[in-house]
Amino acid sequence: MEPTRLSGLNLNALVALDALLTERNVTRAAQRIGITQPAMSQSLGRLRELFDDPLLVRRGRAMVLTPRAEAMLLPLSDALLSVERALQLGMGFDAATSNRIFKIALTDLGVTMVLPSVLRVLGREAPGIRVQVEPLSGGRLSDKLSSGEVDLVIAVYLGSAHGLRREKLLDEDYICLVRRGHPMARRKRARIGDYENYGHVAYTPVGFVPRPMSRAVPGVASAAGIRVSVPYLLALPDVVRRTDLVATVPRSLLSAPIDLGGVAAVEAPLELPRVEHAQWWHPRFDSDPAHQWLRKQVRQALV
Repeated sequence: MEPTRLSGLNLNALVALDALLTERNVTRAAQRIGITQPAMSQSLGRLRELFDDPLLVRRGRAMVLTPRAEAMLLPLSDALLSVERALQLGMGFDAATSNRIFKIALTDLGVTMVLPSVLRVLGREAPGIRVQVEPLSGGRLSDKLSSGEVDLVIAVYLGSAHGLRREKLLDEDYICLVRRGHPMARRKRARIGDYENYGHVAYTPVGFVPRPMSRAVPGVASAAGIRVSVPYLLALPDVVRRTDLVATVPRSLLSAPIDLGGVAAVEAPLELPRVEHAQWWHPRFDSDPAHQWLRKQVRQALV
């Protein structure tokens, strides 16, 4: 695009372009900025003509970015964030009157054990603020934090954490779950060899065994030990109840509102490290008043 053709772009067009590149879907992009799907389709047509590039192309049942669109994604998001911050200079953040929606990525256990405490704090301080829970998945999570598509992640471990800020909130120990009647159920503590003897149900919300655990105890993550990996912590008791497999989970699972009937809890091997729960965000938002406020509320709710 020639420099003189910048006159064909206004801020609304840039916002639409950012939504299209981020969502990779016309309908979701329209919902993101509050316009109709036909209006977003028209915007995409004008942007394609202006940039002389299709921007989004169909691959199978999904839409993917062209190389040019991919190159624009983060710089455009940075530019719009800078504009937003410039317009908010001197305004600060008034939690008591804000109606902002914060997007927080959590595991299923986090939704039941962490989210209620956070919501109680937010309800007292900011009755108009809403929280949208996002799934904790490894794919594009770092990009989502960078773009502001996700404000905060509360998790045990992130594999794609390069360049992200991390603040420890609390820690706890692991326990092992086996079915009642399992040979291990009569013991007080599990041993590392049990994972290979009986098979390990690995809890993998981000696609793999947490690195601190696998570094400390390589056998936990060995191919011989892991029989199945499950991204849903609240489903593990049912898997254990019907097999001879051993699950290793944070102790807080015992307090979750789930059925643990027919399941016995055994202390985890002493070699396992403690579980550290942390909040993660992108450094772009270090000084953002609203983001600072959110992190403070999470800290107060959980520490």
